[in-house]
Amino acid sequence: MSVMISGSIAYDNILHYSGRFSDQFVAESLDHINLTFVTDSMIRNYGGCAANIAYGLKMLGGDPILTGAVGTDGSEYLWRLEEMLGIKTSVAKFNDCFTAQCFVTTDQTGAQLATFNPGAMLRSHEAPFPEGDIELAIVAPDCKRAMVERMNACAKKGIPVLFDIGQGVSQFEGSEIPALVEKATWMAASTYEMDLIARKSGLTAADIVKRVKALVVTDGEKGAVLYEGDRQVHIPACHVENALYPVGAGDAFRAGLIFGLTKGWDWVKIVRAACVTASFKVQSPGAQNFKFTAEEFAARYEATYGEAL
Repeated sequence: MSVMISGSIAYDNILHYSGRFSDQFVAESLDHINLTFVTDSMIRNYGGCAANIAYGLKMLGGDPILTGAVGTDGSEYLWRLEEMLGIKTSVAKFNDCFTAQCFVTTDQTGAQLATFNPGAMLRSHEAPFPEGDIELAIVAPDCKRAMVERMNACAKKGIPVLFDIGQGVSQFEGSEIPALVEKATWMAASTYEMDLIARKSGLTAADIVKRVKALVVTDGEKGAVLYEGDRQVHIPACHVENALYPVGAGDAFRAGLIFGLTKGWDWVKIVRAACVTASFKVQSPGAQNFKFTAEEFAARYEATYGEAL
């Protein structure tokens, strides 16, 4: 089953500063900061919500078609997606800007300074809607226009869509959110994102589940809560050793949701599979470096939830 994955494509640049940021700040001079932190290491990872989800779905054996935008530095990224990983793309490429970039510097205490430039992502709505028989879609965080247009296109074409507003919620007025939720078939969000949605739009989980077939709300190592019809089910997380790398776990979780939907599983099984997918991610640095076999996945699922996949 072909699945359109719509959303951001980005590079994640992770730097480490061996000192403490706080040692360099002068309280009396905070209104004109001029600092340089010389870092001792830098790692460039492949990222972006949609690209991460597509990677996870491909690892699970799914058939993702990624749509979004990259800039002048995106050719190598596309080559990796298409040639190395076999992921189909319907991507706009621009030569007058960079691919979206996130720069995160961490000091010895774990404090972080982050800067994000959306670059080509601001024009991702110019990417063509994927051709072929799209049977399912997920609309993940992206520029506002792209998210709205993809949701509208899926509704017009009758394509079932999982809406993942994510950090994109900050781009919308509260009055705009209900219209997008109405076009969704299912929805996924973190507890923090649900708080933002409620503050901006007034929509609670109970309100949303009246508009969609299922809502999944994640809460990190606590697991997730499934809202489906009148029932509310807590799904425990899949806990593993060496869970040191949470960045990208939410995207891996969503890949698991999509995979379960393509299999026609019931929602409890779908959310459990999503938890297992995320558990492999948190053991691996970078959002697109985790790997597993079908046998390893099934074994971890059974060990965690006491039933065969």
